[in-house]
Formats: sequence, structure tokens, C-alpha cells
Amino acid sequence: MTAPDRDARRCDLTFDIDAPPDAVWRALTDPDELMRWFPPVAEVEPGVGGTVRWNWREHHDWKQRITVWEPGARLVTEYDSAVEGDDGRPVPLFIDFTIAANRGGTTLRMVHSGFGPDASFDDEYDGISRGWPVELRSLKLYCERHAGRDRRLAWAEATTDLSGAAAWTRLAEALGSDRLLDALAEGAAFSFTTPGGDAFEGTALCCHARQFSGIARSHGDAFIRLAAEEWGGATHVWMWLATYGEVDDATLGAIESRWRDHLGATFGSLA
Repeated sequence: MTAPDRDARRCDLTFDIDAPPDAVWRALTDPDELMRWFPPVAEVEPGVGGTVRWNWREHHDWKQRITVWEPGARLVTEYDSAVEGDDGRPVPLFIDFTIAANRGGTTLRMVHSGFGPDASFDDEYDGISRGWPVELRSLKLYCERHAGRDRRLAWAEATTDLSGAAAWTRLAEALGSDRLLDALAEGAAFSFTTPGGDAFEGTALCCHARQFSGIARSHGDAFIRLAAEEWGGATHVWMWLATYGEVDDATLGAIESRWRDHLGATFGSLA
């Protein structure tokens, strides 16, 4: 995998995925497939001139216009940034997915670009540079291990006036891990227990400051993510578990309830 390039002010990532190109294309363009690895709500009007919408409740509602639609090969969208240009209109940003066959699998390249060099783009650039490396690993996990299976979520969120670093410290201290989760190398083993007694163990994926993601082998190769992200003048704390049938609905609902109780008690404002 290549890393985000801050100097070029674009996020340029490449992944090899052990799945055929058509399967990766569907995962990027079919709403039902998108909701199995990416947003809880997805809408797609296919073809050039169509639209894509990714939605995470009240947190993000990401609407885009399709400018390139080459089934099995390339998808390009554009959308309005939060930054106004000299003409008073929002500066457009671009997301370019390129798919190529590679020894029975797929090489996927994603380039998110259009960010200017000035500080007004910093928040958006930092957000996508932190987010895409995690989300594309979720895509890879879905395509390789859970293809065609519906996802079920345990998802708890809270907002706080604490800094991201302070909020992460509070969250991490409650996990009972003897390792710094946001400093684990990809492939490293992890083991921790979330408040309420739910034990998780598995393999780390993308971990960086104030964010952990991994494959929870204890829960059927589920995708688990913990984060404390700063945007909109507040810090947003997430606990997220994406499962694919190995965890029954009652157990998953109980995990989410315990997580919500913990975040409410720790941070005081549930999202």
C-alpha cells in the first residue's frame, strides 16, 4: 500500500485485493454492496451525469457527481468542497478509482485530489487522509472474506469538547490493553476488552494517532474501529464493529448498548 502524500495535497492509495475486478467494481458502485463495507446508507444513479451519495447519519452526507463511468475499470466523481474559490463558488474535489486485473485479483488505486495549498483546505485534507486508509482496508476485508454477505453493525458515538488526544486517552484507558492500540503495526496481534466485558482479539489493520482498526477474529473476522476525530469544532468518539453473520443480533445489540452506556458516562453527549 502507498501512503497519503501531503506535499502533493492529494491522497493516493493502492491496494491489491484478492477478488476479481468485477467484484471490486460492484463493491464501489452498487448501493447494497457499498453498505456492506462503507457507509450505512448509499445511493447510486449510475453513468456519467449520475450521482453517488454516502451517508453516515447526521455526521456526513457526501453527495457527488459522476464524471467517468467505465464499468469494471474506472469511476470518477466530483463534489463541492467547503472552500470557496475566487469566483465565490465551492472549489470542486475529485475521487478517482482505477481498477486493473492483477494475477487473478485486482489492483485498486484511489486518488482523492483538488486540495489547494492554503490552510483553508487543511481540515478536509486531513480528514480524508486519515479516513481512506481505514475505509479501503474495510473494502479489502469485505471483498476477500465476506463477499456477498450483509453487514450488521454495532455503532456507538459521542461528542466532547475535549481535544482528540485527550478523548482518545480516556477511551483507550478503558480497554484493558497493555499496548498502545493506535501505534500498532499492520499485522500485529491485539487483545482488549471493551467496557461491559466484551473481549476482542485479532490482527491490527490501519492504526495511527487517535485511531485503531483491525480484524476481530474473535467475532468472525469482523471489522472493528475505534477513533477520536476532530471536526466541526468538537471531537467525535466512535466505537464501530461490522459483522457478517457470525454474531447474532441479540449479542450485537447488547454490545452496542454497553458501548453507548460507556460513551455516555465518559463523555456525556451521545450522538
